[in-house]
Amino acid sequence: MISIIVPIKNAEKSLFKCLHSIKNQTFRHFEAILVNYGSIDKSGEICEKFASNDSRFHVIHLDSTNASRAKNIGLAYAQGEYVCFVNAVDWINAEMLEELINTNKIFQGDIVTCRYFEDSISELFLTPGPDENKIMSKNEAIQLCLSQPRVNSFLGNKLYKLELFSSSPAVHFDEDIEYYEDLLVAMQLFDKSQRIVYSPPPHYHYYLNRHLPLNVLQIKGKLDGLVAIERAVELLSKDPSVDTKILKDLYIKLNLSSIFTLLTLENVDSSFINDLRQKLHAYGLNELKDSDLKKCCQITRRNIGLGKIYWDMFYKKKLVE
Repeated sequence: MISIIVPIKNAEKSLFKCLHSIKNQTFRHFEAILVNYGSIDKSGEICEKFASNDSRFHVIHLDSTNASRAKNIGLAYAQGEYVCFVNAVDWINAEMLEELINTNKIFQGDIVTCRYFEDSISELFLTPGPDENKIMSKNEAIQLCLSQPRVNSFLGNKLYKLELFSSSPAVHFDEDIEYYEDLLVAMQLFDKSQRIVYSPPPHYHYYLNRHLPLNVLQIKGKLDGLVAIERAVELLSKDPSVDTKILKDLYIKLNLSSIFTLLTLENVDSSFINDLRQKLHAYGLNELKDSDLKKCCQITRRNIGLGKIYWDMFYKKKLVE
């Protein structure tokens, strides 16, 4: 059986399509654990409707928490041999579970990952990747997972053995981290896996316009995403076969984006900007991969204003804010 965990908060506009895509899976032996946390719209009602019509759907209502806590609770309830995660604003192709399970019957992996679509109002973009089934090294899996600059979701297009989470050392979502918490968990699971299987057909639809923008500073007062990335780098640096440059790029990119956003806001404590600027020294320039990012970091260390100009002219075009 596969346990599908869906963390849900105020997703009424997309939730019906998301849950229908789960209900219509060609692989029928699953449980869908809907964790509705703090919603004030009709998300809870939609969840209850699906649960009342299909015994495979189970609803957990929480008054107030965050996505990390919601996913941990979902994992605690999961009974399947495998587990996957679907964002409430996304949806999956009907054959996703069946094809990933069948692929894993051949390759016997701890994780099976597939390509995915980036959906938006105006386009459907297929992310690049190899064209054949393969066993990936840990380093290949990490590089593929982090290679898409427009997507900040790292769990949805994968199927995991549930025991990866529960066996020692146990993996759980840090409930003090609300941004990039899924990246940290994905890296922990890659590090723990013995075999990671790649299947090229795309099945997951990541809806760009409905996900939170990169600028979380407008939502919360601290960047715990930097903590998540830093911890992932520390973990993976223990394995000399893993290239962590792309993770370090992500750390600096989030830092720079945050600094330049703070510059545009009113009544921002300048000490916060200075603290972030100091974090630009967390890694040496030779540890970064992207040449434009490296140059922007170097300039901003010296002069924030000039760094902002370089960011706007040469690097911001690479991002979808």
